[in-house]
Amino acid sequence: WLVGLMIAIAFAWILGFGATLAEPALNALGITVENLTHGAFQKSTLMYAVSIGVGCGIAIGVAKIVFSIPVAWLLIPGYLTALVLTWFSNEEYVNIAWDSAGVTTGPITVPLVLAMGLGVGGAVNVVEGFGMLSMASIGPIISVMMTGIWIRVSAKFKKTDEEVAEAV
Repeated sequence: WLVGLMIAIAFAWILGFGATLAEPALNALGITVENLTHGAFQKSTLMYAVSIGVGCGIAIGVAKIVFSIPVAWLLIPGYLTALVLTWFSNEEYVNIAWDSAGVTTGPITVPLVLAMGLGVGGAVNVVEGFGMLSMASIGPIISVMMTGIWIRVSAKFKKTDEEVAEAV
């Protein structure tokens, strides 16, 4: 049973990751973000951050269905985490992160996520797969803001290293 569950969760993650990378809207968002941040937040970094977030969200959504976890138990902490990260992030990264959740409503991701939710729900005799898409939407918000914070902190350390080398 555990092996089957791990395979299903891994498949859900891979499905979410791959479907998101194939989204045309994410490609367009990546180009815009790279121009907006003057190359600090590269298109490929954004695409991978969003894809990882969606993959994690879908994997959590599968676990939610299998273990009959109420959706509020996952969404409330997820959005609280997103709000805390919003407080610590720059405005441009906050805007990018919250916009990236819209990628999960694209023409490639939605049918795959909904089909996965219905399939998993049918396999475990659950009436609904409600919550899969909402979990797939909160994942990229968190992952993109964490990436933005990482980029900002990395830039500070890089600047500090350059100042130290310049002083020597």
